[in-house]
Amino acid sequence: MENNQQKEKIYIFHIFRSDGQPLFLHPLSNPDKLVAQMENAEVIGRYGREPRVEALTLFRNELYRKIETGVKRWLADIRFIPKFLISAAVFVIAYFFLSFVIRDPIPLIDETVISLGVSMLLYYWLGKKDISSEKATKKRLVLRSAVDKITFRQSPFVKQVEKILHQNESSSINEVIRQILEPIEQELSESQKEEADHFIRLLEGNFNFKQIKRKERQFQRYLKGSSDKSQHIHKLGKARKLDFPLYALYKSLKKITPKAKS
Repeated sequence: MENNQQKEKIYIFHIFRSDGQPLFLHPLSNPDKLVAQMENAEVIGRYGREPRVEALTLFRNELYRKIETGVKRWLADIRFIPKFLISAAVFVIAYFFLSFVIRDPIPLIDETVISLGVSMLLYYWLGKKDISSEKATKKRLVLRSAVDKITFRQSPFVKQVEKILHQNESSSINEVIRQILEPIEQELSESQKEEADHFIRLLEGNFNFKQIKRKERQFQRYLKGSSDKSQHIHKLGKARKLDFPLYALYKSLKKITPKAKS
Protein backbone atom coordinates (compact mmCIF):
# COMPACT_ATOMS: atom_id res chain seq x y z
CA MET A 1 0.00 0.00 0.00
CA GLU A 2 2.80 2.42 0.84
CA ASN A 3 4.46 1.89 -2.55
CA ASN A 4 1.20 2.67 -4.36
CA GLN A 5 0.76 5.88 -2.33
CA GLN A 6 4.25 7.04 -3.27
CA LYS A 7 3.76 6.47 -7.00
CA GLU A 8 3.62 9.46 -9.30
CA LYS A 9 0.28 10.03 -10.99
CA ILE A 10 0.03 10.01 -14.77
CA TYR A 11 -3.22 11.28 -16.26
CA ILE A 12 -4.71 10.32 -19.59
CA PHE A 13 -7.46 12.70 -20.69
CA HIS A 14 -10.03 11.82 -23.32
CA ILE A 15 -11.60 14.94 -24.85
CA PHE A 16 -14.54 14.92 -27.24
CA ARG A 17 -14.22 17.65 -29.86
CA SER A 18 -17.46 19.24 -31.08
CA ASP A 19 -17.13 17.33 -34.38
CA GLY A 20 -17.11 14.02 -32.47
CA GLN A 21 -13.39 13.37 -32.91
CA PRO A 22 -11.58 12.08 -29.81
CA LEU A 23 -8.48 13.77 -28.44
CA PHE A 24 -6.22 11.87 -26.04
CA LEU A 25 -3.76 13.88 -23.98
CA HIS A 26 -1.11 11.84 -22.17
CA PRO A 27 2.64 11.82 -21.42
CA LEU A 28 3.29 8.29 -22.70
CA SER A 29 4.64 9.33 -26.10
CA ASN A 30 8.39 8.93 -25.61
CA PRO A 31 9.47 5.26 -26.05
CA ASP A 32 12.72 5.99 -24.18
CA LYS A 33 10.74 6.86 -21.03
CA LEU A 34 7.73 4.59 -21.45
CA VAL A 35 9.01 1.55 -19.51
CA ALA A 36 9.99 3.59 -16.45
CA GLN A 37 6.74 5.58 -16.57
CA MET A 38 4.52 2.51 -16.73
CA GLU A 39 6.42 0.76 -13.96
CA ASN A 40 6.78 3.65 -11.53
CA ALA A 41 3.56 5.60 -11.92
CA GLU A 42 -0.15 5.20 -11.33
CA VAL A 43 -1.96 5.74 -14.64
CA ILE A 44 -5.37 7.41 -14.33
CA GLY A 45 -7.88 7.83 -17.16
CA ARG A 46 -10.42 10.67 -17.18
CA TYR A 47 -13.20 11.68 -19.58
CA GLY A 48 -16.15 14.08 -19.77
CA ARG A 49 -18.50 12.60 -22.31
CA GLU A 50 -18.14 8.82 -22.34
CA PRO A 51 -15.69 7.77 -25.08
CA ARG A 52 -16.60 5.34 -27.83
CA VAL A 53 -15.35 1.79 -27.40
CA GLU A 54 -13.53 1.86 -30.75
CA ALA A 55 -11.66 5.04 -29.72
CA LEU A 56 -10.42 3.38 -26.52
CA THR A 57 -9.47 0.26 -28.46
CA LEU A 58 -7.42 2.26 -30.97
CA PHE A 59 -5.75 4.13 -28.13
CA ARG A 60 -4.81 0.91 -26.31
CA ASN A 61 -3.44 -0.53 -29.55
CA GLU A 62 -1.35 2.62 -29.95
CA LEU A 63 0.06 2.09 -26.44
CA TYR A 64 0.81 -1.57 -27.28
CA ARG A 65 2.87 -0.41 -30.27
CA LYS A 66 4.72 2.09 -28.11
CA ILE A 67 5.43 -0.71 -25.62
CA GLU A 68 7.11 -2.75 -28.34
CA THR A 69 9.36 0.18 -29.21
CA GLY A 70 9.89 1.00 -25.54
CA VAL A 71 10.99 -2.53 -24.68
CA LYS A 72 13.47 -2.52 -27.59
CA ARG A 73 14.95 0.77 -26.35
CA TRP A 74 15.04 -0.56 -22.78
CA LEU A 75 16.85 -3.72 -23.89
CA ALA A 76 19.29 -1.74 -26.02
CA ASP A 77 20.14 0.38 -23.01
CA ILE A 78 20.65 -2.35 -20.41
CA ARG A 79 22.35 -4.75 -22.83
CA PHE A 80 24.65 -2.29 -24.58
CA ILE A 81 27.74 -2.90 -22.44
CA PRO A 82 27.53 -6.76 -22.46
CA LYS A 83 26.93 -6.80 -26.23
CA PHE A 84 29.74 -4.31 -26.81
CA LEU A 85 32.24 -6.30 -24.73
CA ILE A 86 31.32 -9.60 -26.43
CA SER A 87 31.55 -8.04 -29.89
CA ALA A 88 34.87 -6.38 -29.02
CA ALA A 89 36.27 -9.70 -27.82
CA VAL A 90 35.17 -11.41 -31.03
CA PHE A 91 36.81 -8.61 -33.05
CA VAL A 92 40.12 -9.15 -31.25
CA ILE A 93 39.95 -12.95 -31.62
CA ALA A 94 39.02 -12.74 -35.31
CA TYR A 95 41.76 -10.18 -35.97
CA PHE A 96 44.51 -12.28 -34.37
CA PHE A 97 43.19 -15.45 -35.99
CA LEU A 98 43.39 -13.87 -39.45
CA SER A 99 46.77 -12.33 -38.69
CA PHE A 100 48.64 -15.28 -37.13
CA VAL A 101 46.72 -18.52 -37.73
CA ILE A 102 45.88 -17.98 -41.37
CA ARG A 103 49.24 -17.29 -43.00
CA ASP A 104 47.82 -16.13 -46.31
CA PRO A 105 49.15 -12.73 -47.41
CA ILE A 106 45.97 -10.83 -46.39
CA PRO A 107 46.61 -7.08 -46.12
CA LEU A 108 46.10 -5.47 -42.72
CA ILE A 109 43.10 -3.51 -43.90
CA ASP A 110 41.30 -6.68 -45.02
CA GLU A 111 41.85 -8.30 -41.61
CA THR A 112 40.41 -5.24 -39.88
CA VAL A 113 37.39 -5.04 -42.18
CA ILE A 114 36.58 -8.75 -41.84
CA SER A 115 36.99 -8.70 -38.05
CA LEU A 116 34.84 -5.58 -37.78
CA GLY A 117 32.15 -7.13 -39.96
CA VAL A 118 32.06 -10.30 -37.84
CA SER A 119 31.79 -8.30 -34.61
CA MET A 120 29.01 -6.10 -36.03
CA LEU A 121 27.04 -9.12 -37.23
CA LEU A 122 27.38 -10.67 -33.78
CA TYR A 123 26.22 -7.43 -32.12
CA TYR A 124 23.16 -7.36 -34.39
CA TRP A 125 22.43 -11.06 -33.77
CA LEU A 126 22.65 -10.61 -30.01
CA GLY A 127 20.20 -7.70 -30.25
CA LYS A 128 17.70 -9.80 -32.22
CA LYS A 129 18.08 -12.60 -29.69
CA ASP A 130 17.45 -10.19 -26.80
CA ILE A 131 14.18 -9.01 -28.37
CA SER A 132 12.79 -12.55 -28.36
CA SER A 133 14.26 -13.46 -24.96
CA GLU A 134 12.23 -14.50 -21.93
CA LYS A 135 13.22 -11.28 -20.17
CA ALA A 136 11.81 -9.15 -22.97
CA THR A 137 8.64 -11.24 -23.15
CA LYS A 138 8.00 -10.83 -19.43
CA LYS A 139 8.56 -7.08 -19.67
CA ARG A 140 6.06 -6.81 -22.53
CA LEU A 141 3.47 -8.81 -20.62
CA VAL A 142 3.87 -6.65 -17.52
CA LEU A 143 3.49 -3.42 -19.49
CA ARG A 144 0.58 -4.68 -21.60
CA SER A 145 -1.13 -5.81 -18.41
CA ALA A 146 -0.62 -2.32 -16.97
CA VAL A 147 -2.26 -0.83 -20.06
CA ASP A 148 -5.20 -3.23 -19.76
CA LYS A 149 -5.71 -2.15 -16.15
CA ILE A 150 -6.07 1.54 -17.03
CA THR A 151 -9.62 2.58 -16.20
CA PHE A 152 -11.34 5.72 -17.45
CA ARG A 153 -13.76 7.51 -15.15
CA GLN A 154 -15.94 10.52 -15.70
CA SER A 155 -14.48 13.77 -14.42
CA PRO A 156 -16.38 17.02 -13.68
CA PHE A 157 -13.24 18.89 -14.72
CA VAL A 158 -13.10 17.23 -18.15
CA LYS A 159 -16.84 17.84 -18.63
CA GLN A 160 -16.21 21.53 -17.98
CA VAL A 161 -13.21 21.49 -20.34
CA GLU A 162 -15.31 19.96 -23.12
CA LYS A 163 -18.05 22.55 -22.61
CA ILE A 164 -15.59 25.46 -22.88
CA LEU A 165 -13.84 23.89 -25.87
CA HIS A 166 -17.12 23.34 -27.72
CA GLN A 167 -18.10 26.97 -27.08
CA ASN A 168 -14.76 28.09 -28.51
CA GLU A 169 -15.13 25.83 -31.53
CA SER A 170 -18.55 27.32 -32.34
CA SER A 171 -17.36 30.94 -31.91
CA SER A 172 -15.99 33.25 -34.58
CA ILE A 173 -12.25 33.57 -35.04
CA ASN A 174 -12.29 37.09 -33.56
CA GLU A 175 -14.12 35.92 -30.45
CA VAL A 176 -11.64 33.09 -29.94
CA ILE A 177 -8.68 35.44 -30.40
CA ARG A 178 -10.17 37.71 -27.74
CA GLN A 179 -10.39 34.71 -25.43
CA ILE A 180 -6.71 34.09 -26.05
CA LEU A 181 -5.71 37.69 -25.35
CA GLU A 182 -8.18 38.30 -22.52
CA PRO A 183 -8.95 34.87 -21.04
CA ILE A 184 -11.94 34.47 -18.71
CA GLU A 185 -11.00 32.90 -15.40
CA GLN A 186 -12.69 29.54 -14.82
CA GLU A 187 -13.97 28.41 -11.44
CA LEU A 188 -12.55 25.08 -10.30
CA SER A 189 -12.82 23.22 -7.03
CA GLU A 190 -9.68 22.27 -5.14
CA SER A 191 -10.09 18.64 -6.22
CA GLN A 192 -10.26 19.72 -9.89
CA LYS A 193 -7.12 21.85 -9.76
CA GLU A 194 -4.84 18.79 -9.64
CA GLU A 195 -6.34 17.50 -12.88
CA ALA A 196 -6.15 20.99 -14.37
CA ASP A 197 -2.44 21.22 -13.56
CA HIS A 198 -1.72 17.89 -15.31
CA PHE A 199 -3.97 18.87 -18.23
CA ILE A 200 -2.10 22.14 -18.80
CA ARG A 201 1.29 20.47 -18.63
CA LEU A 202 0.18 17.98 -21.28
CA LEU A 203 -0.94 20.81 -23.55
CA GLU A 204 2.37 22.58 -23.11
CA GLY A 205 4.41 19.44 -23.71
CA ASN A 206 2.45 17.92 -26.58
CA PHE A 207 1.52 21.03 -28.53
CA ASN A 208 4.50 23.37 -27.88
CA PHE A 209 2.26 26.25 -26.84
CA LYS A 210 5.17 28.08 -25.20
CA GLN A 211 6.64 28.87 -28.60
CA ILE A 212 3.31 29.99 -30.00
CA LYS A 213 2.70 32.43 -27.13
CA ARG A 214 5.34 34.69 -28.69
CA LYS A 215 2.86 35.36 -31.48
CA GLU A 216 0.21 36.81 -29.19
CA ARG A 217 1.40 40.37 -29.75
CA GLN A 218 0.91 39.81 -33.47
CA PHE A 219 -2.63 38.61 -32.74
CA GLN A 220 -3.26 41.85 -30.86
CA ARG A 221 -2.14 43.99 -33.81
CA TYR A 222 -4.14 42.00 -36.33
CA LEU A 223 -7.25 42.00 -34.15
CA LYS A 224 -7.35 45.82 -34.23
CA GLY A 225 -7.35 45.80 -38.02
CA SER A 226 -9.89 45.08 -40.73
CA SER A 227 -11.62 41.81 -41.65
CA ASP A 228 -8.78 41.16 -44.07
CA LYS A 229 -6.37 41.20 -41.16
CA SER A 230 -8.68 38.87 -39.30
CA GLN A 231 -8.25 36.45 -42.17
CA HIS A 232 -4.50 36.99 -41.80
CA ILE A 233 -4.80 35.78 -38.20
CA HIS A 234 -6.47 32.62 -39.42
CA LYS A 235 -3.71 32.04 -41.97
CA LEU A 236 -1.05 32.69 -39.33
CA GLY A 237 -2.60 30.19 -36.96
CA LYS A 238 -2.99 27.62 -39.70
CA ALA A 239 0.61 28.06 -40.79
CA ARG A 240 1.78 27.61 -37.21
CA LYS A 241 -0.62 24.69 -36.70
CA LEU A 242 -2.21 26.58 -33.83
CA ASP A 243 -5.48 25.08 -32.63
CA PHE A 244 -7.24 28.34 -31.73
CA PRO A 245 -10.13 26.87 -29.66
CA LEU A 246 -7.82 24.58 -27.70
CA TYR A 247 -5.29 27.35 -27.13
CA ALA A 248 -8.05 29.65 -25.86
CA LEU A 249 -9.04 26.91 -23.42
CA TYR A 250 -5.41 26.59 -22.34
CA LYS A 251 -5.14 30.33 -21.68
CA SER A 252 -8.31 30.28 -19.62
CA LEU A 253 -7.11 27.39 -17.46
CA LYS A 254 -3.60 28.80 -17.21
CA LYS A 255 -4.98 31.93 -15.58
CA ILE A 256 -6.07 30.01 -12.49
CA THR A 257 -3.15 27.58 -12.35
CA PRO A 258 0.04 29.67 -12.54
CA LYS A 259 2.07 26.82 -11.06
CA ALA A 260 1.77 24.97 -14.37
CA LYS A 261 4.70 26.93 -15.80
CA SER A 262 7.63 24.62 -16.50
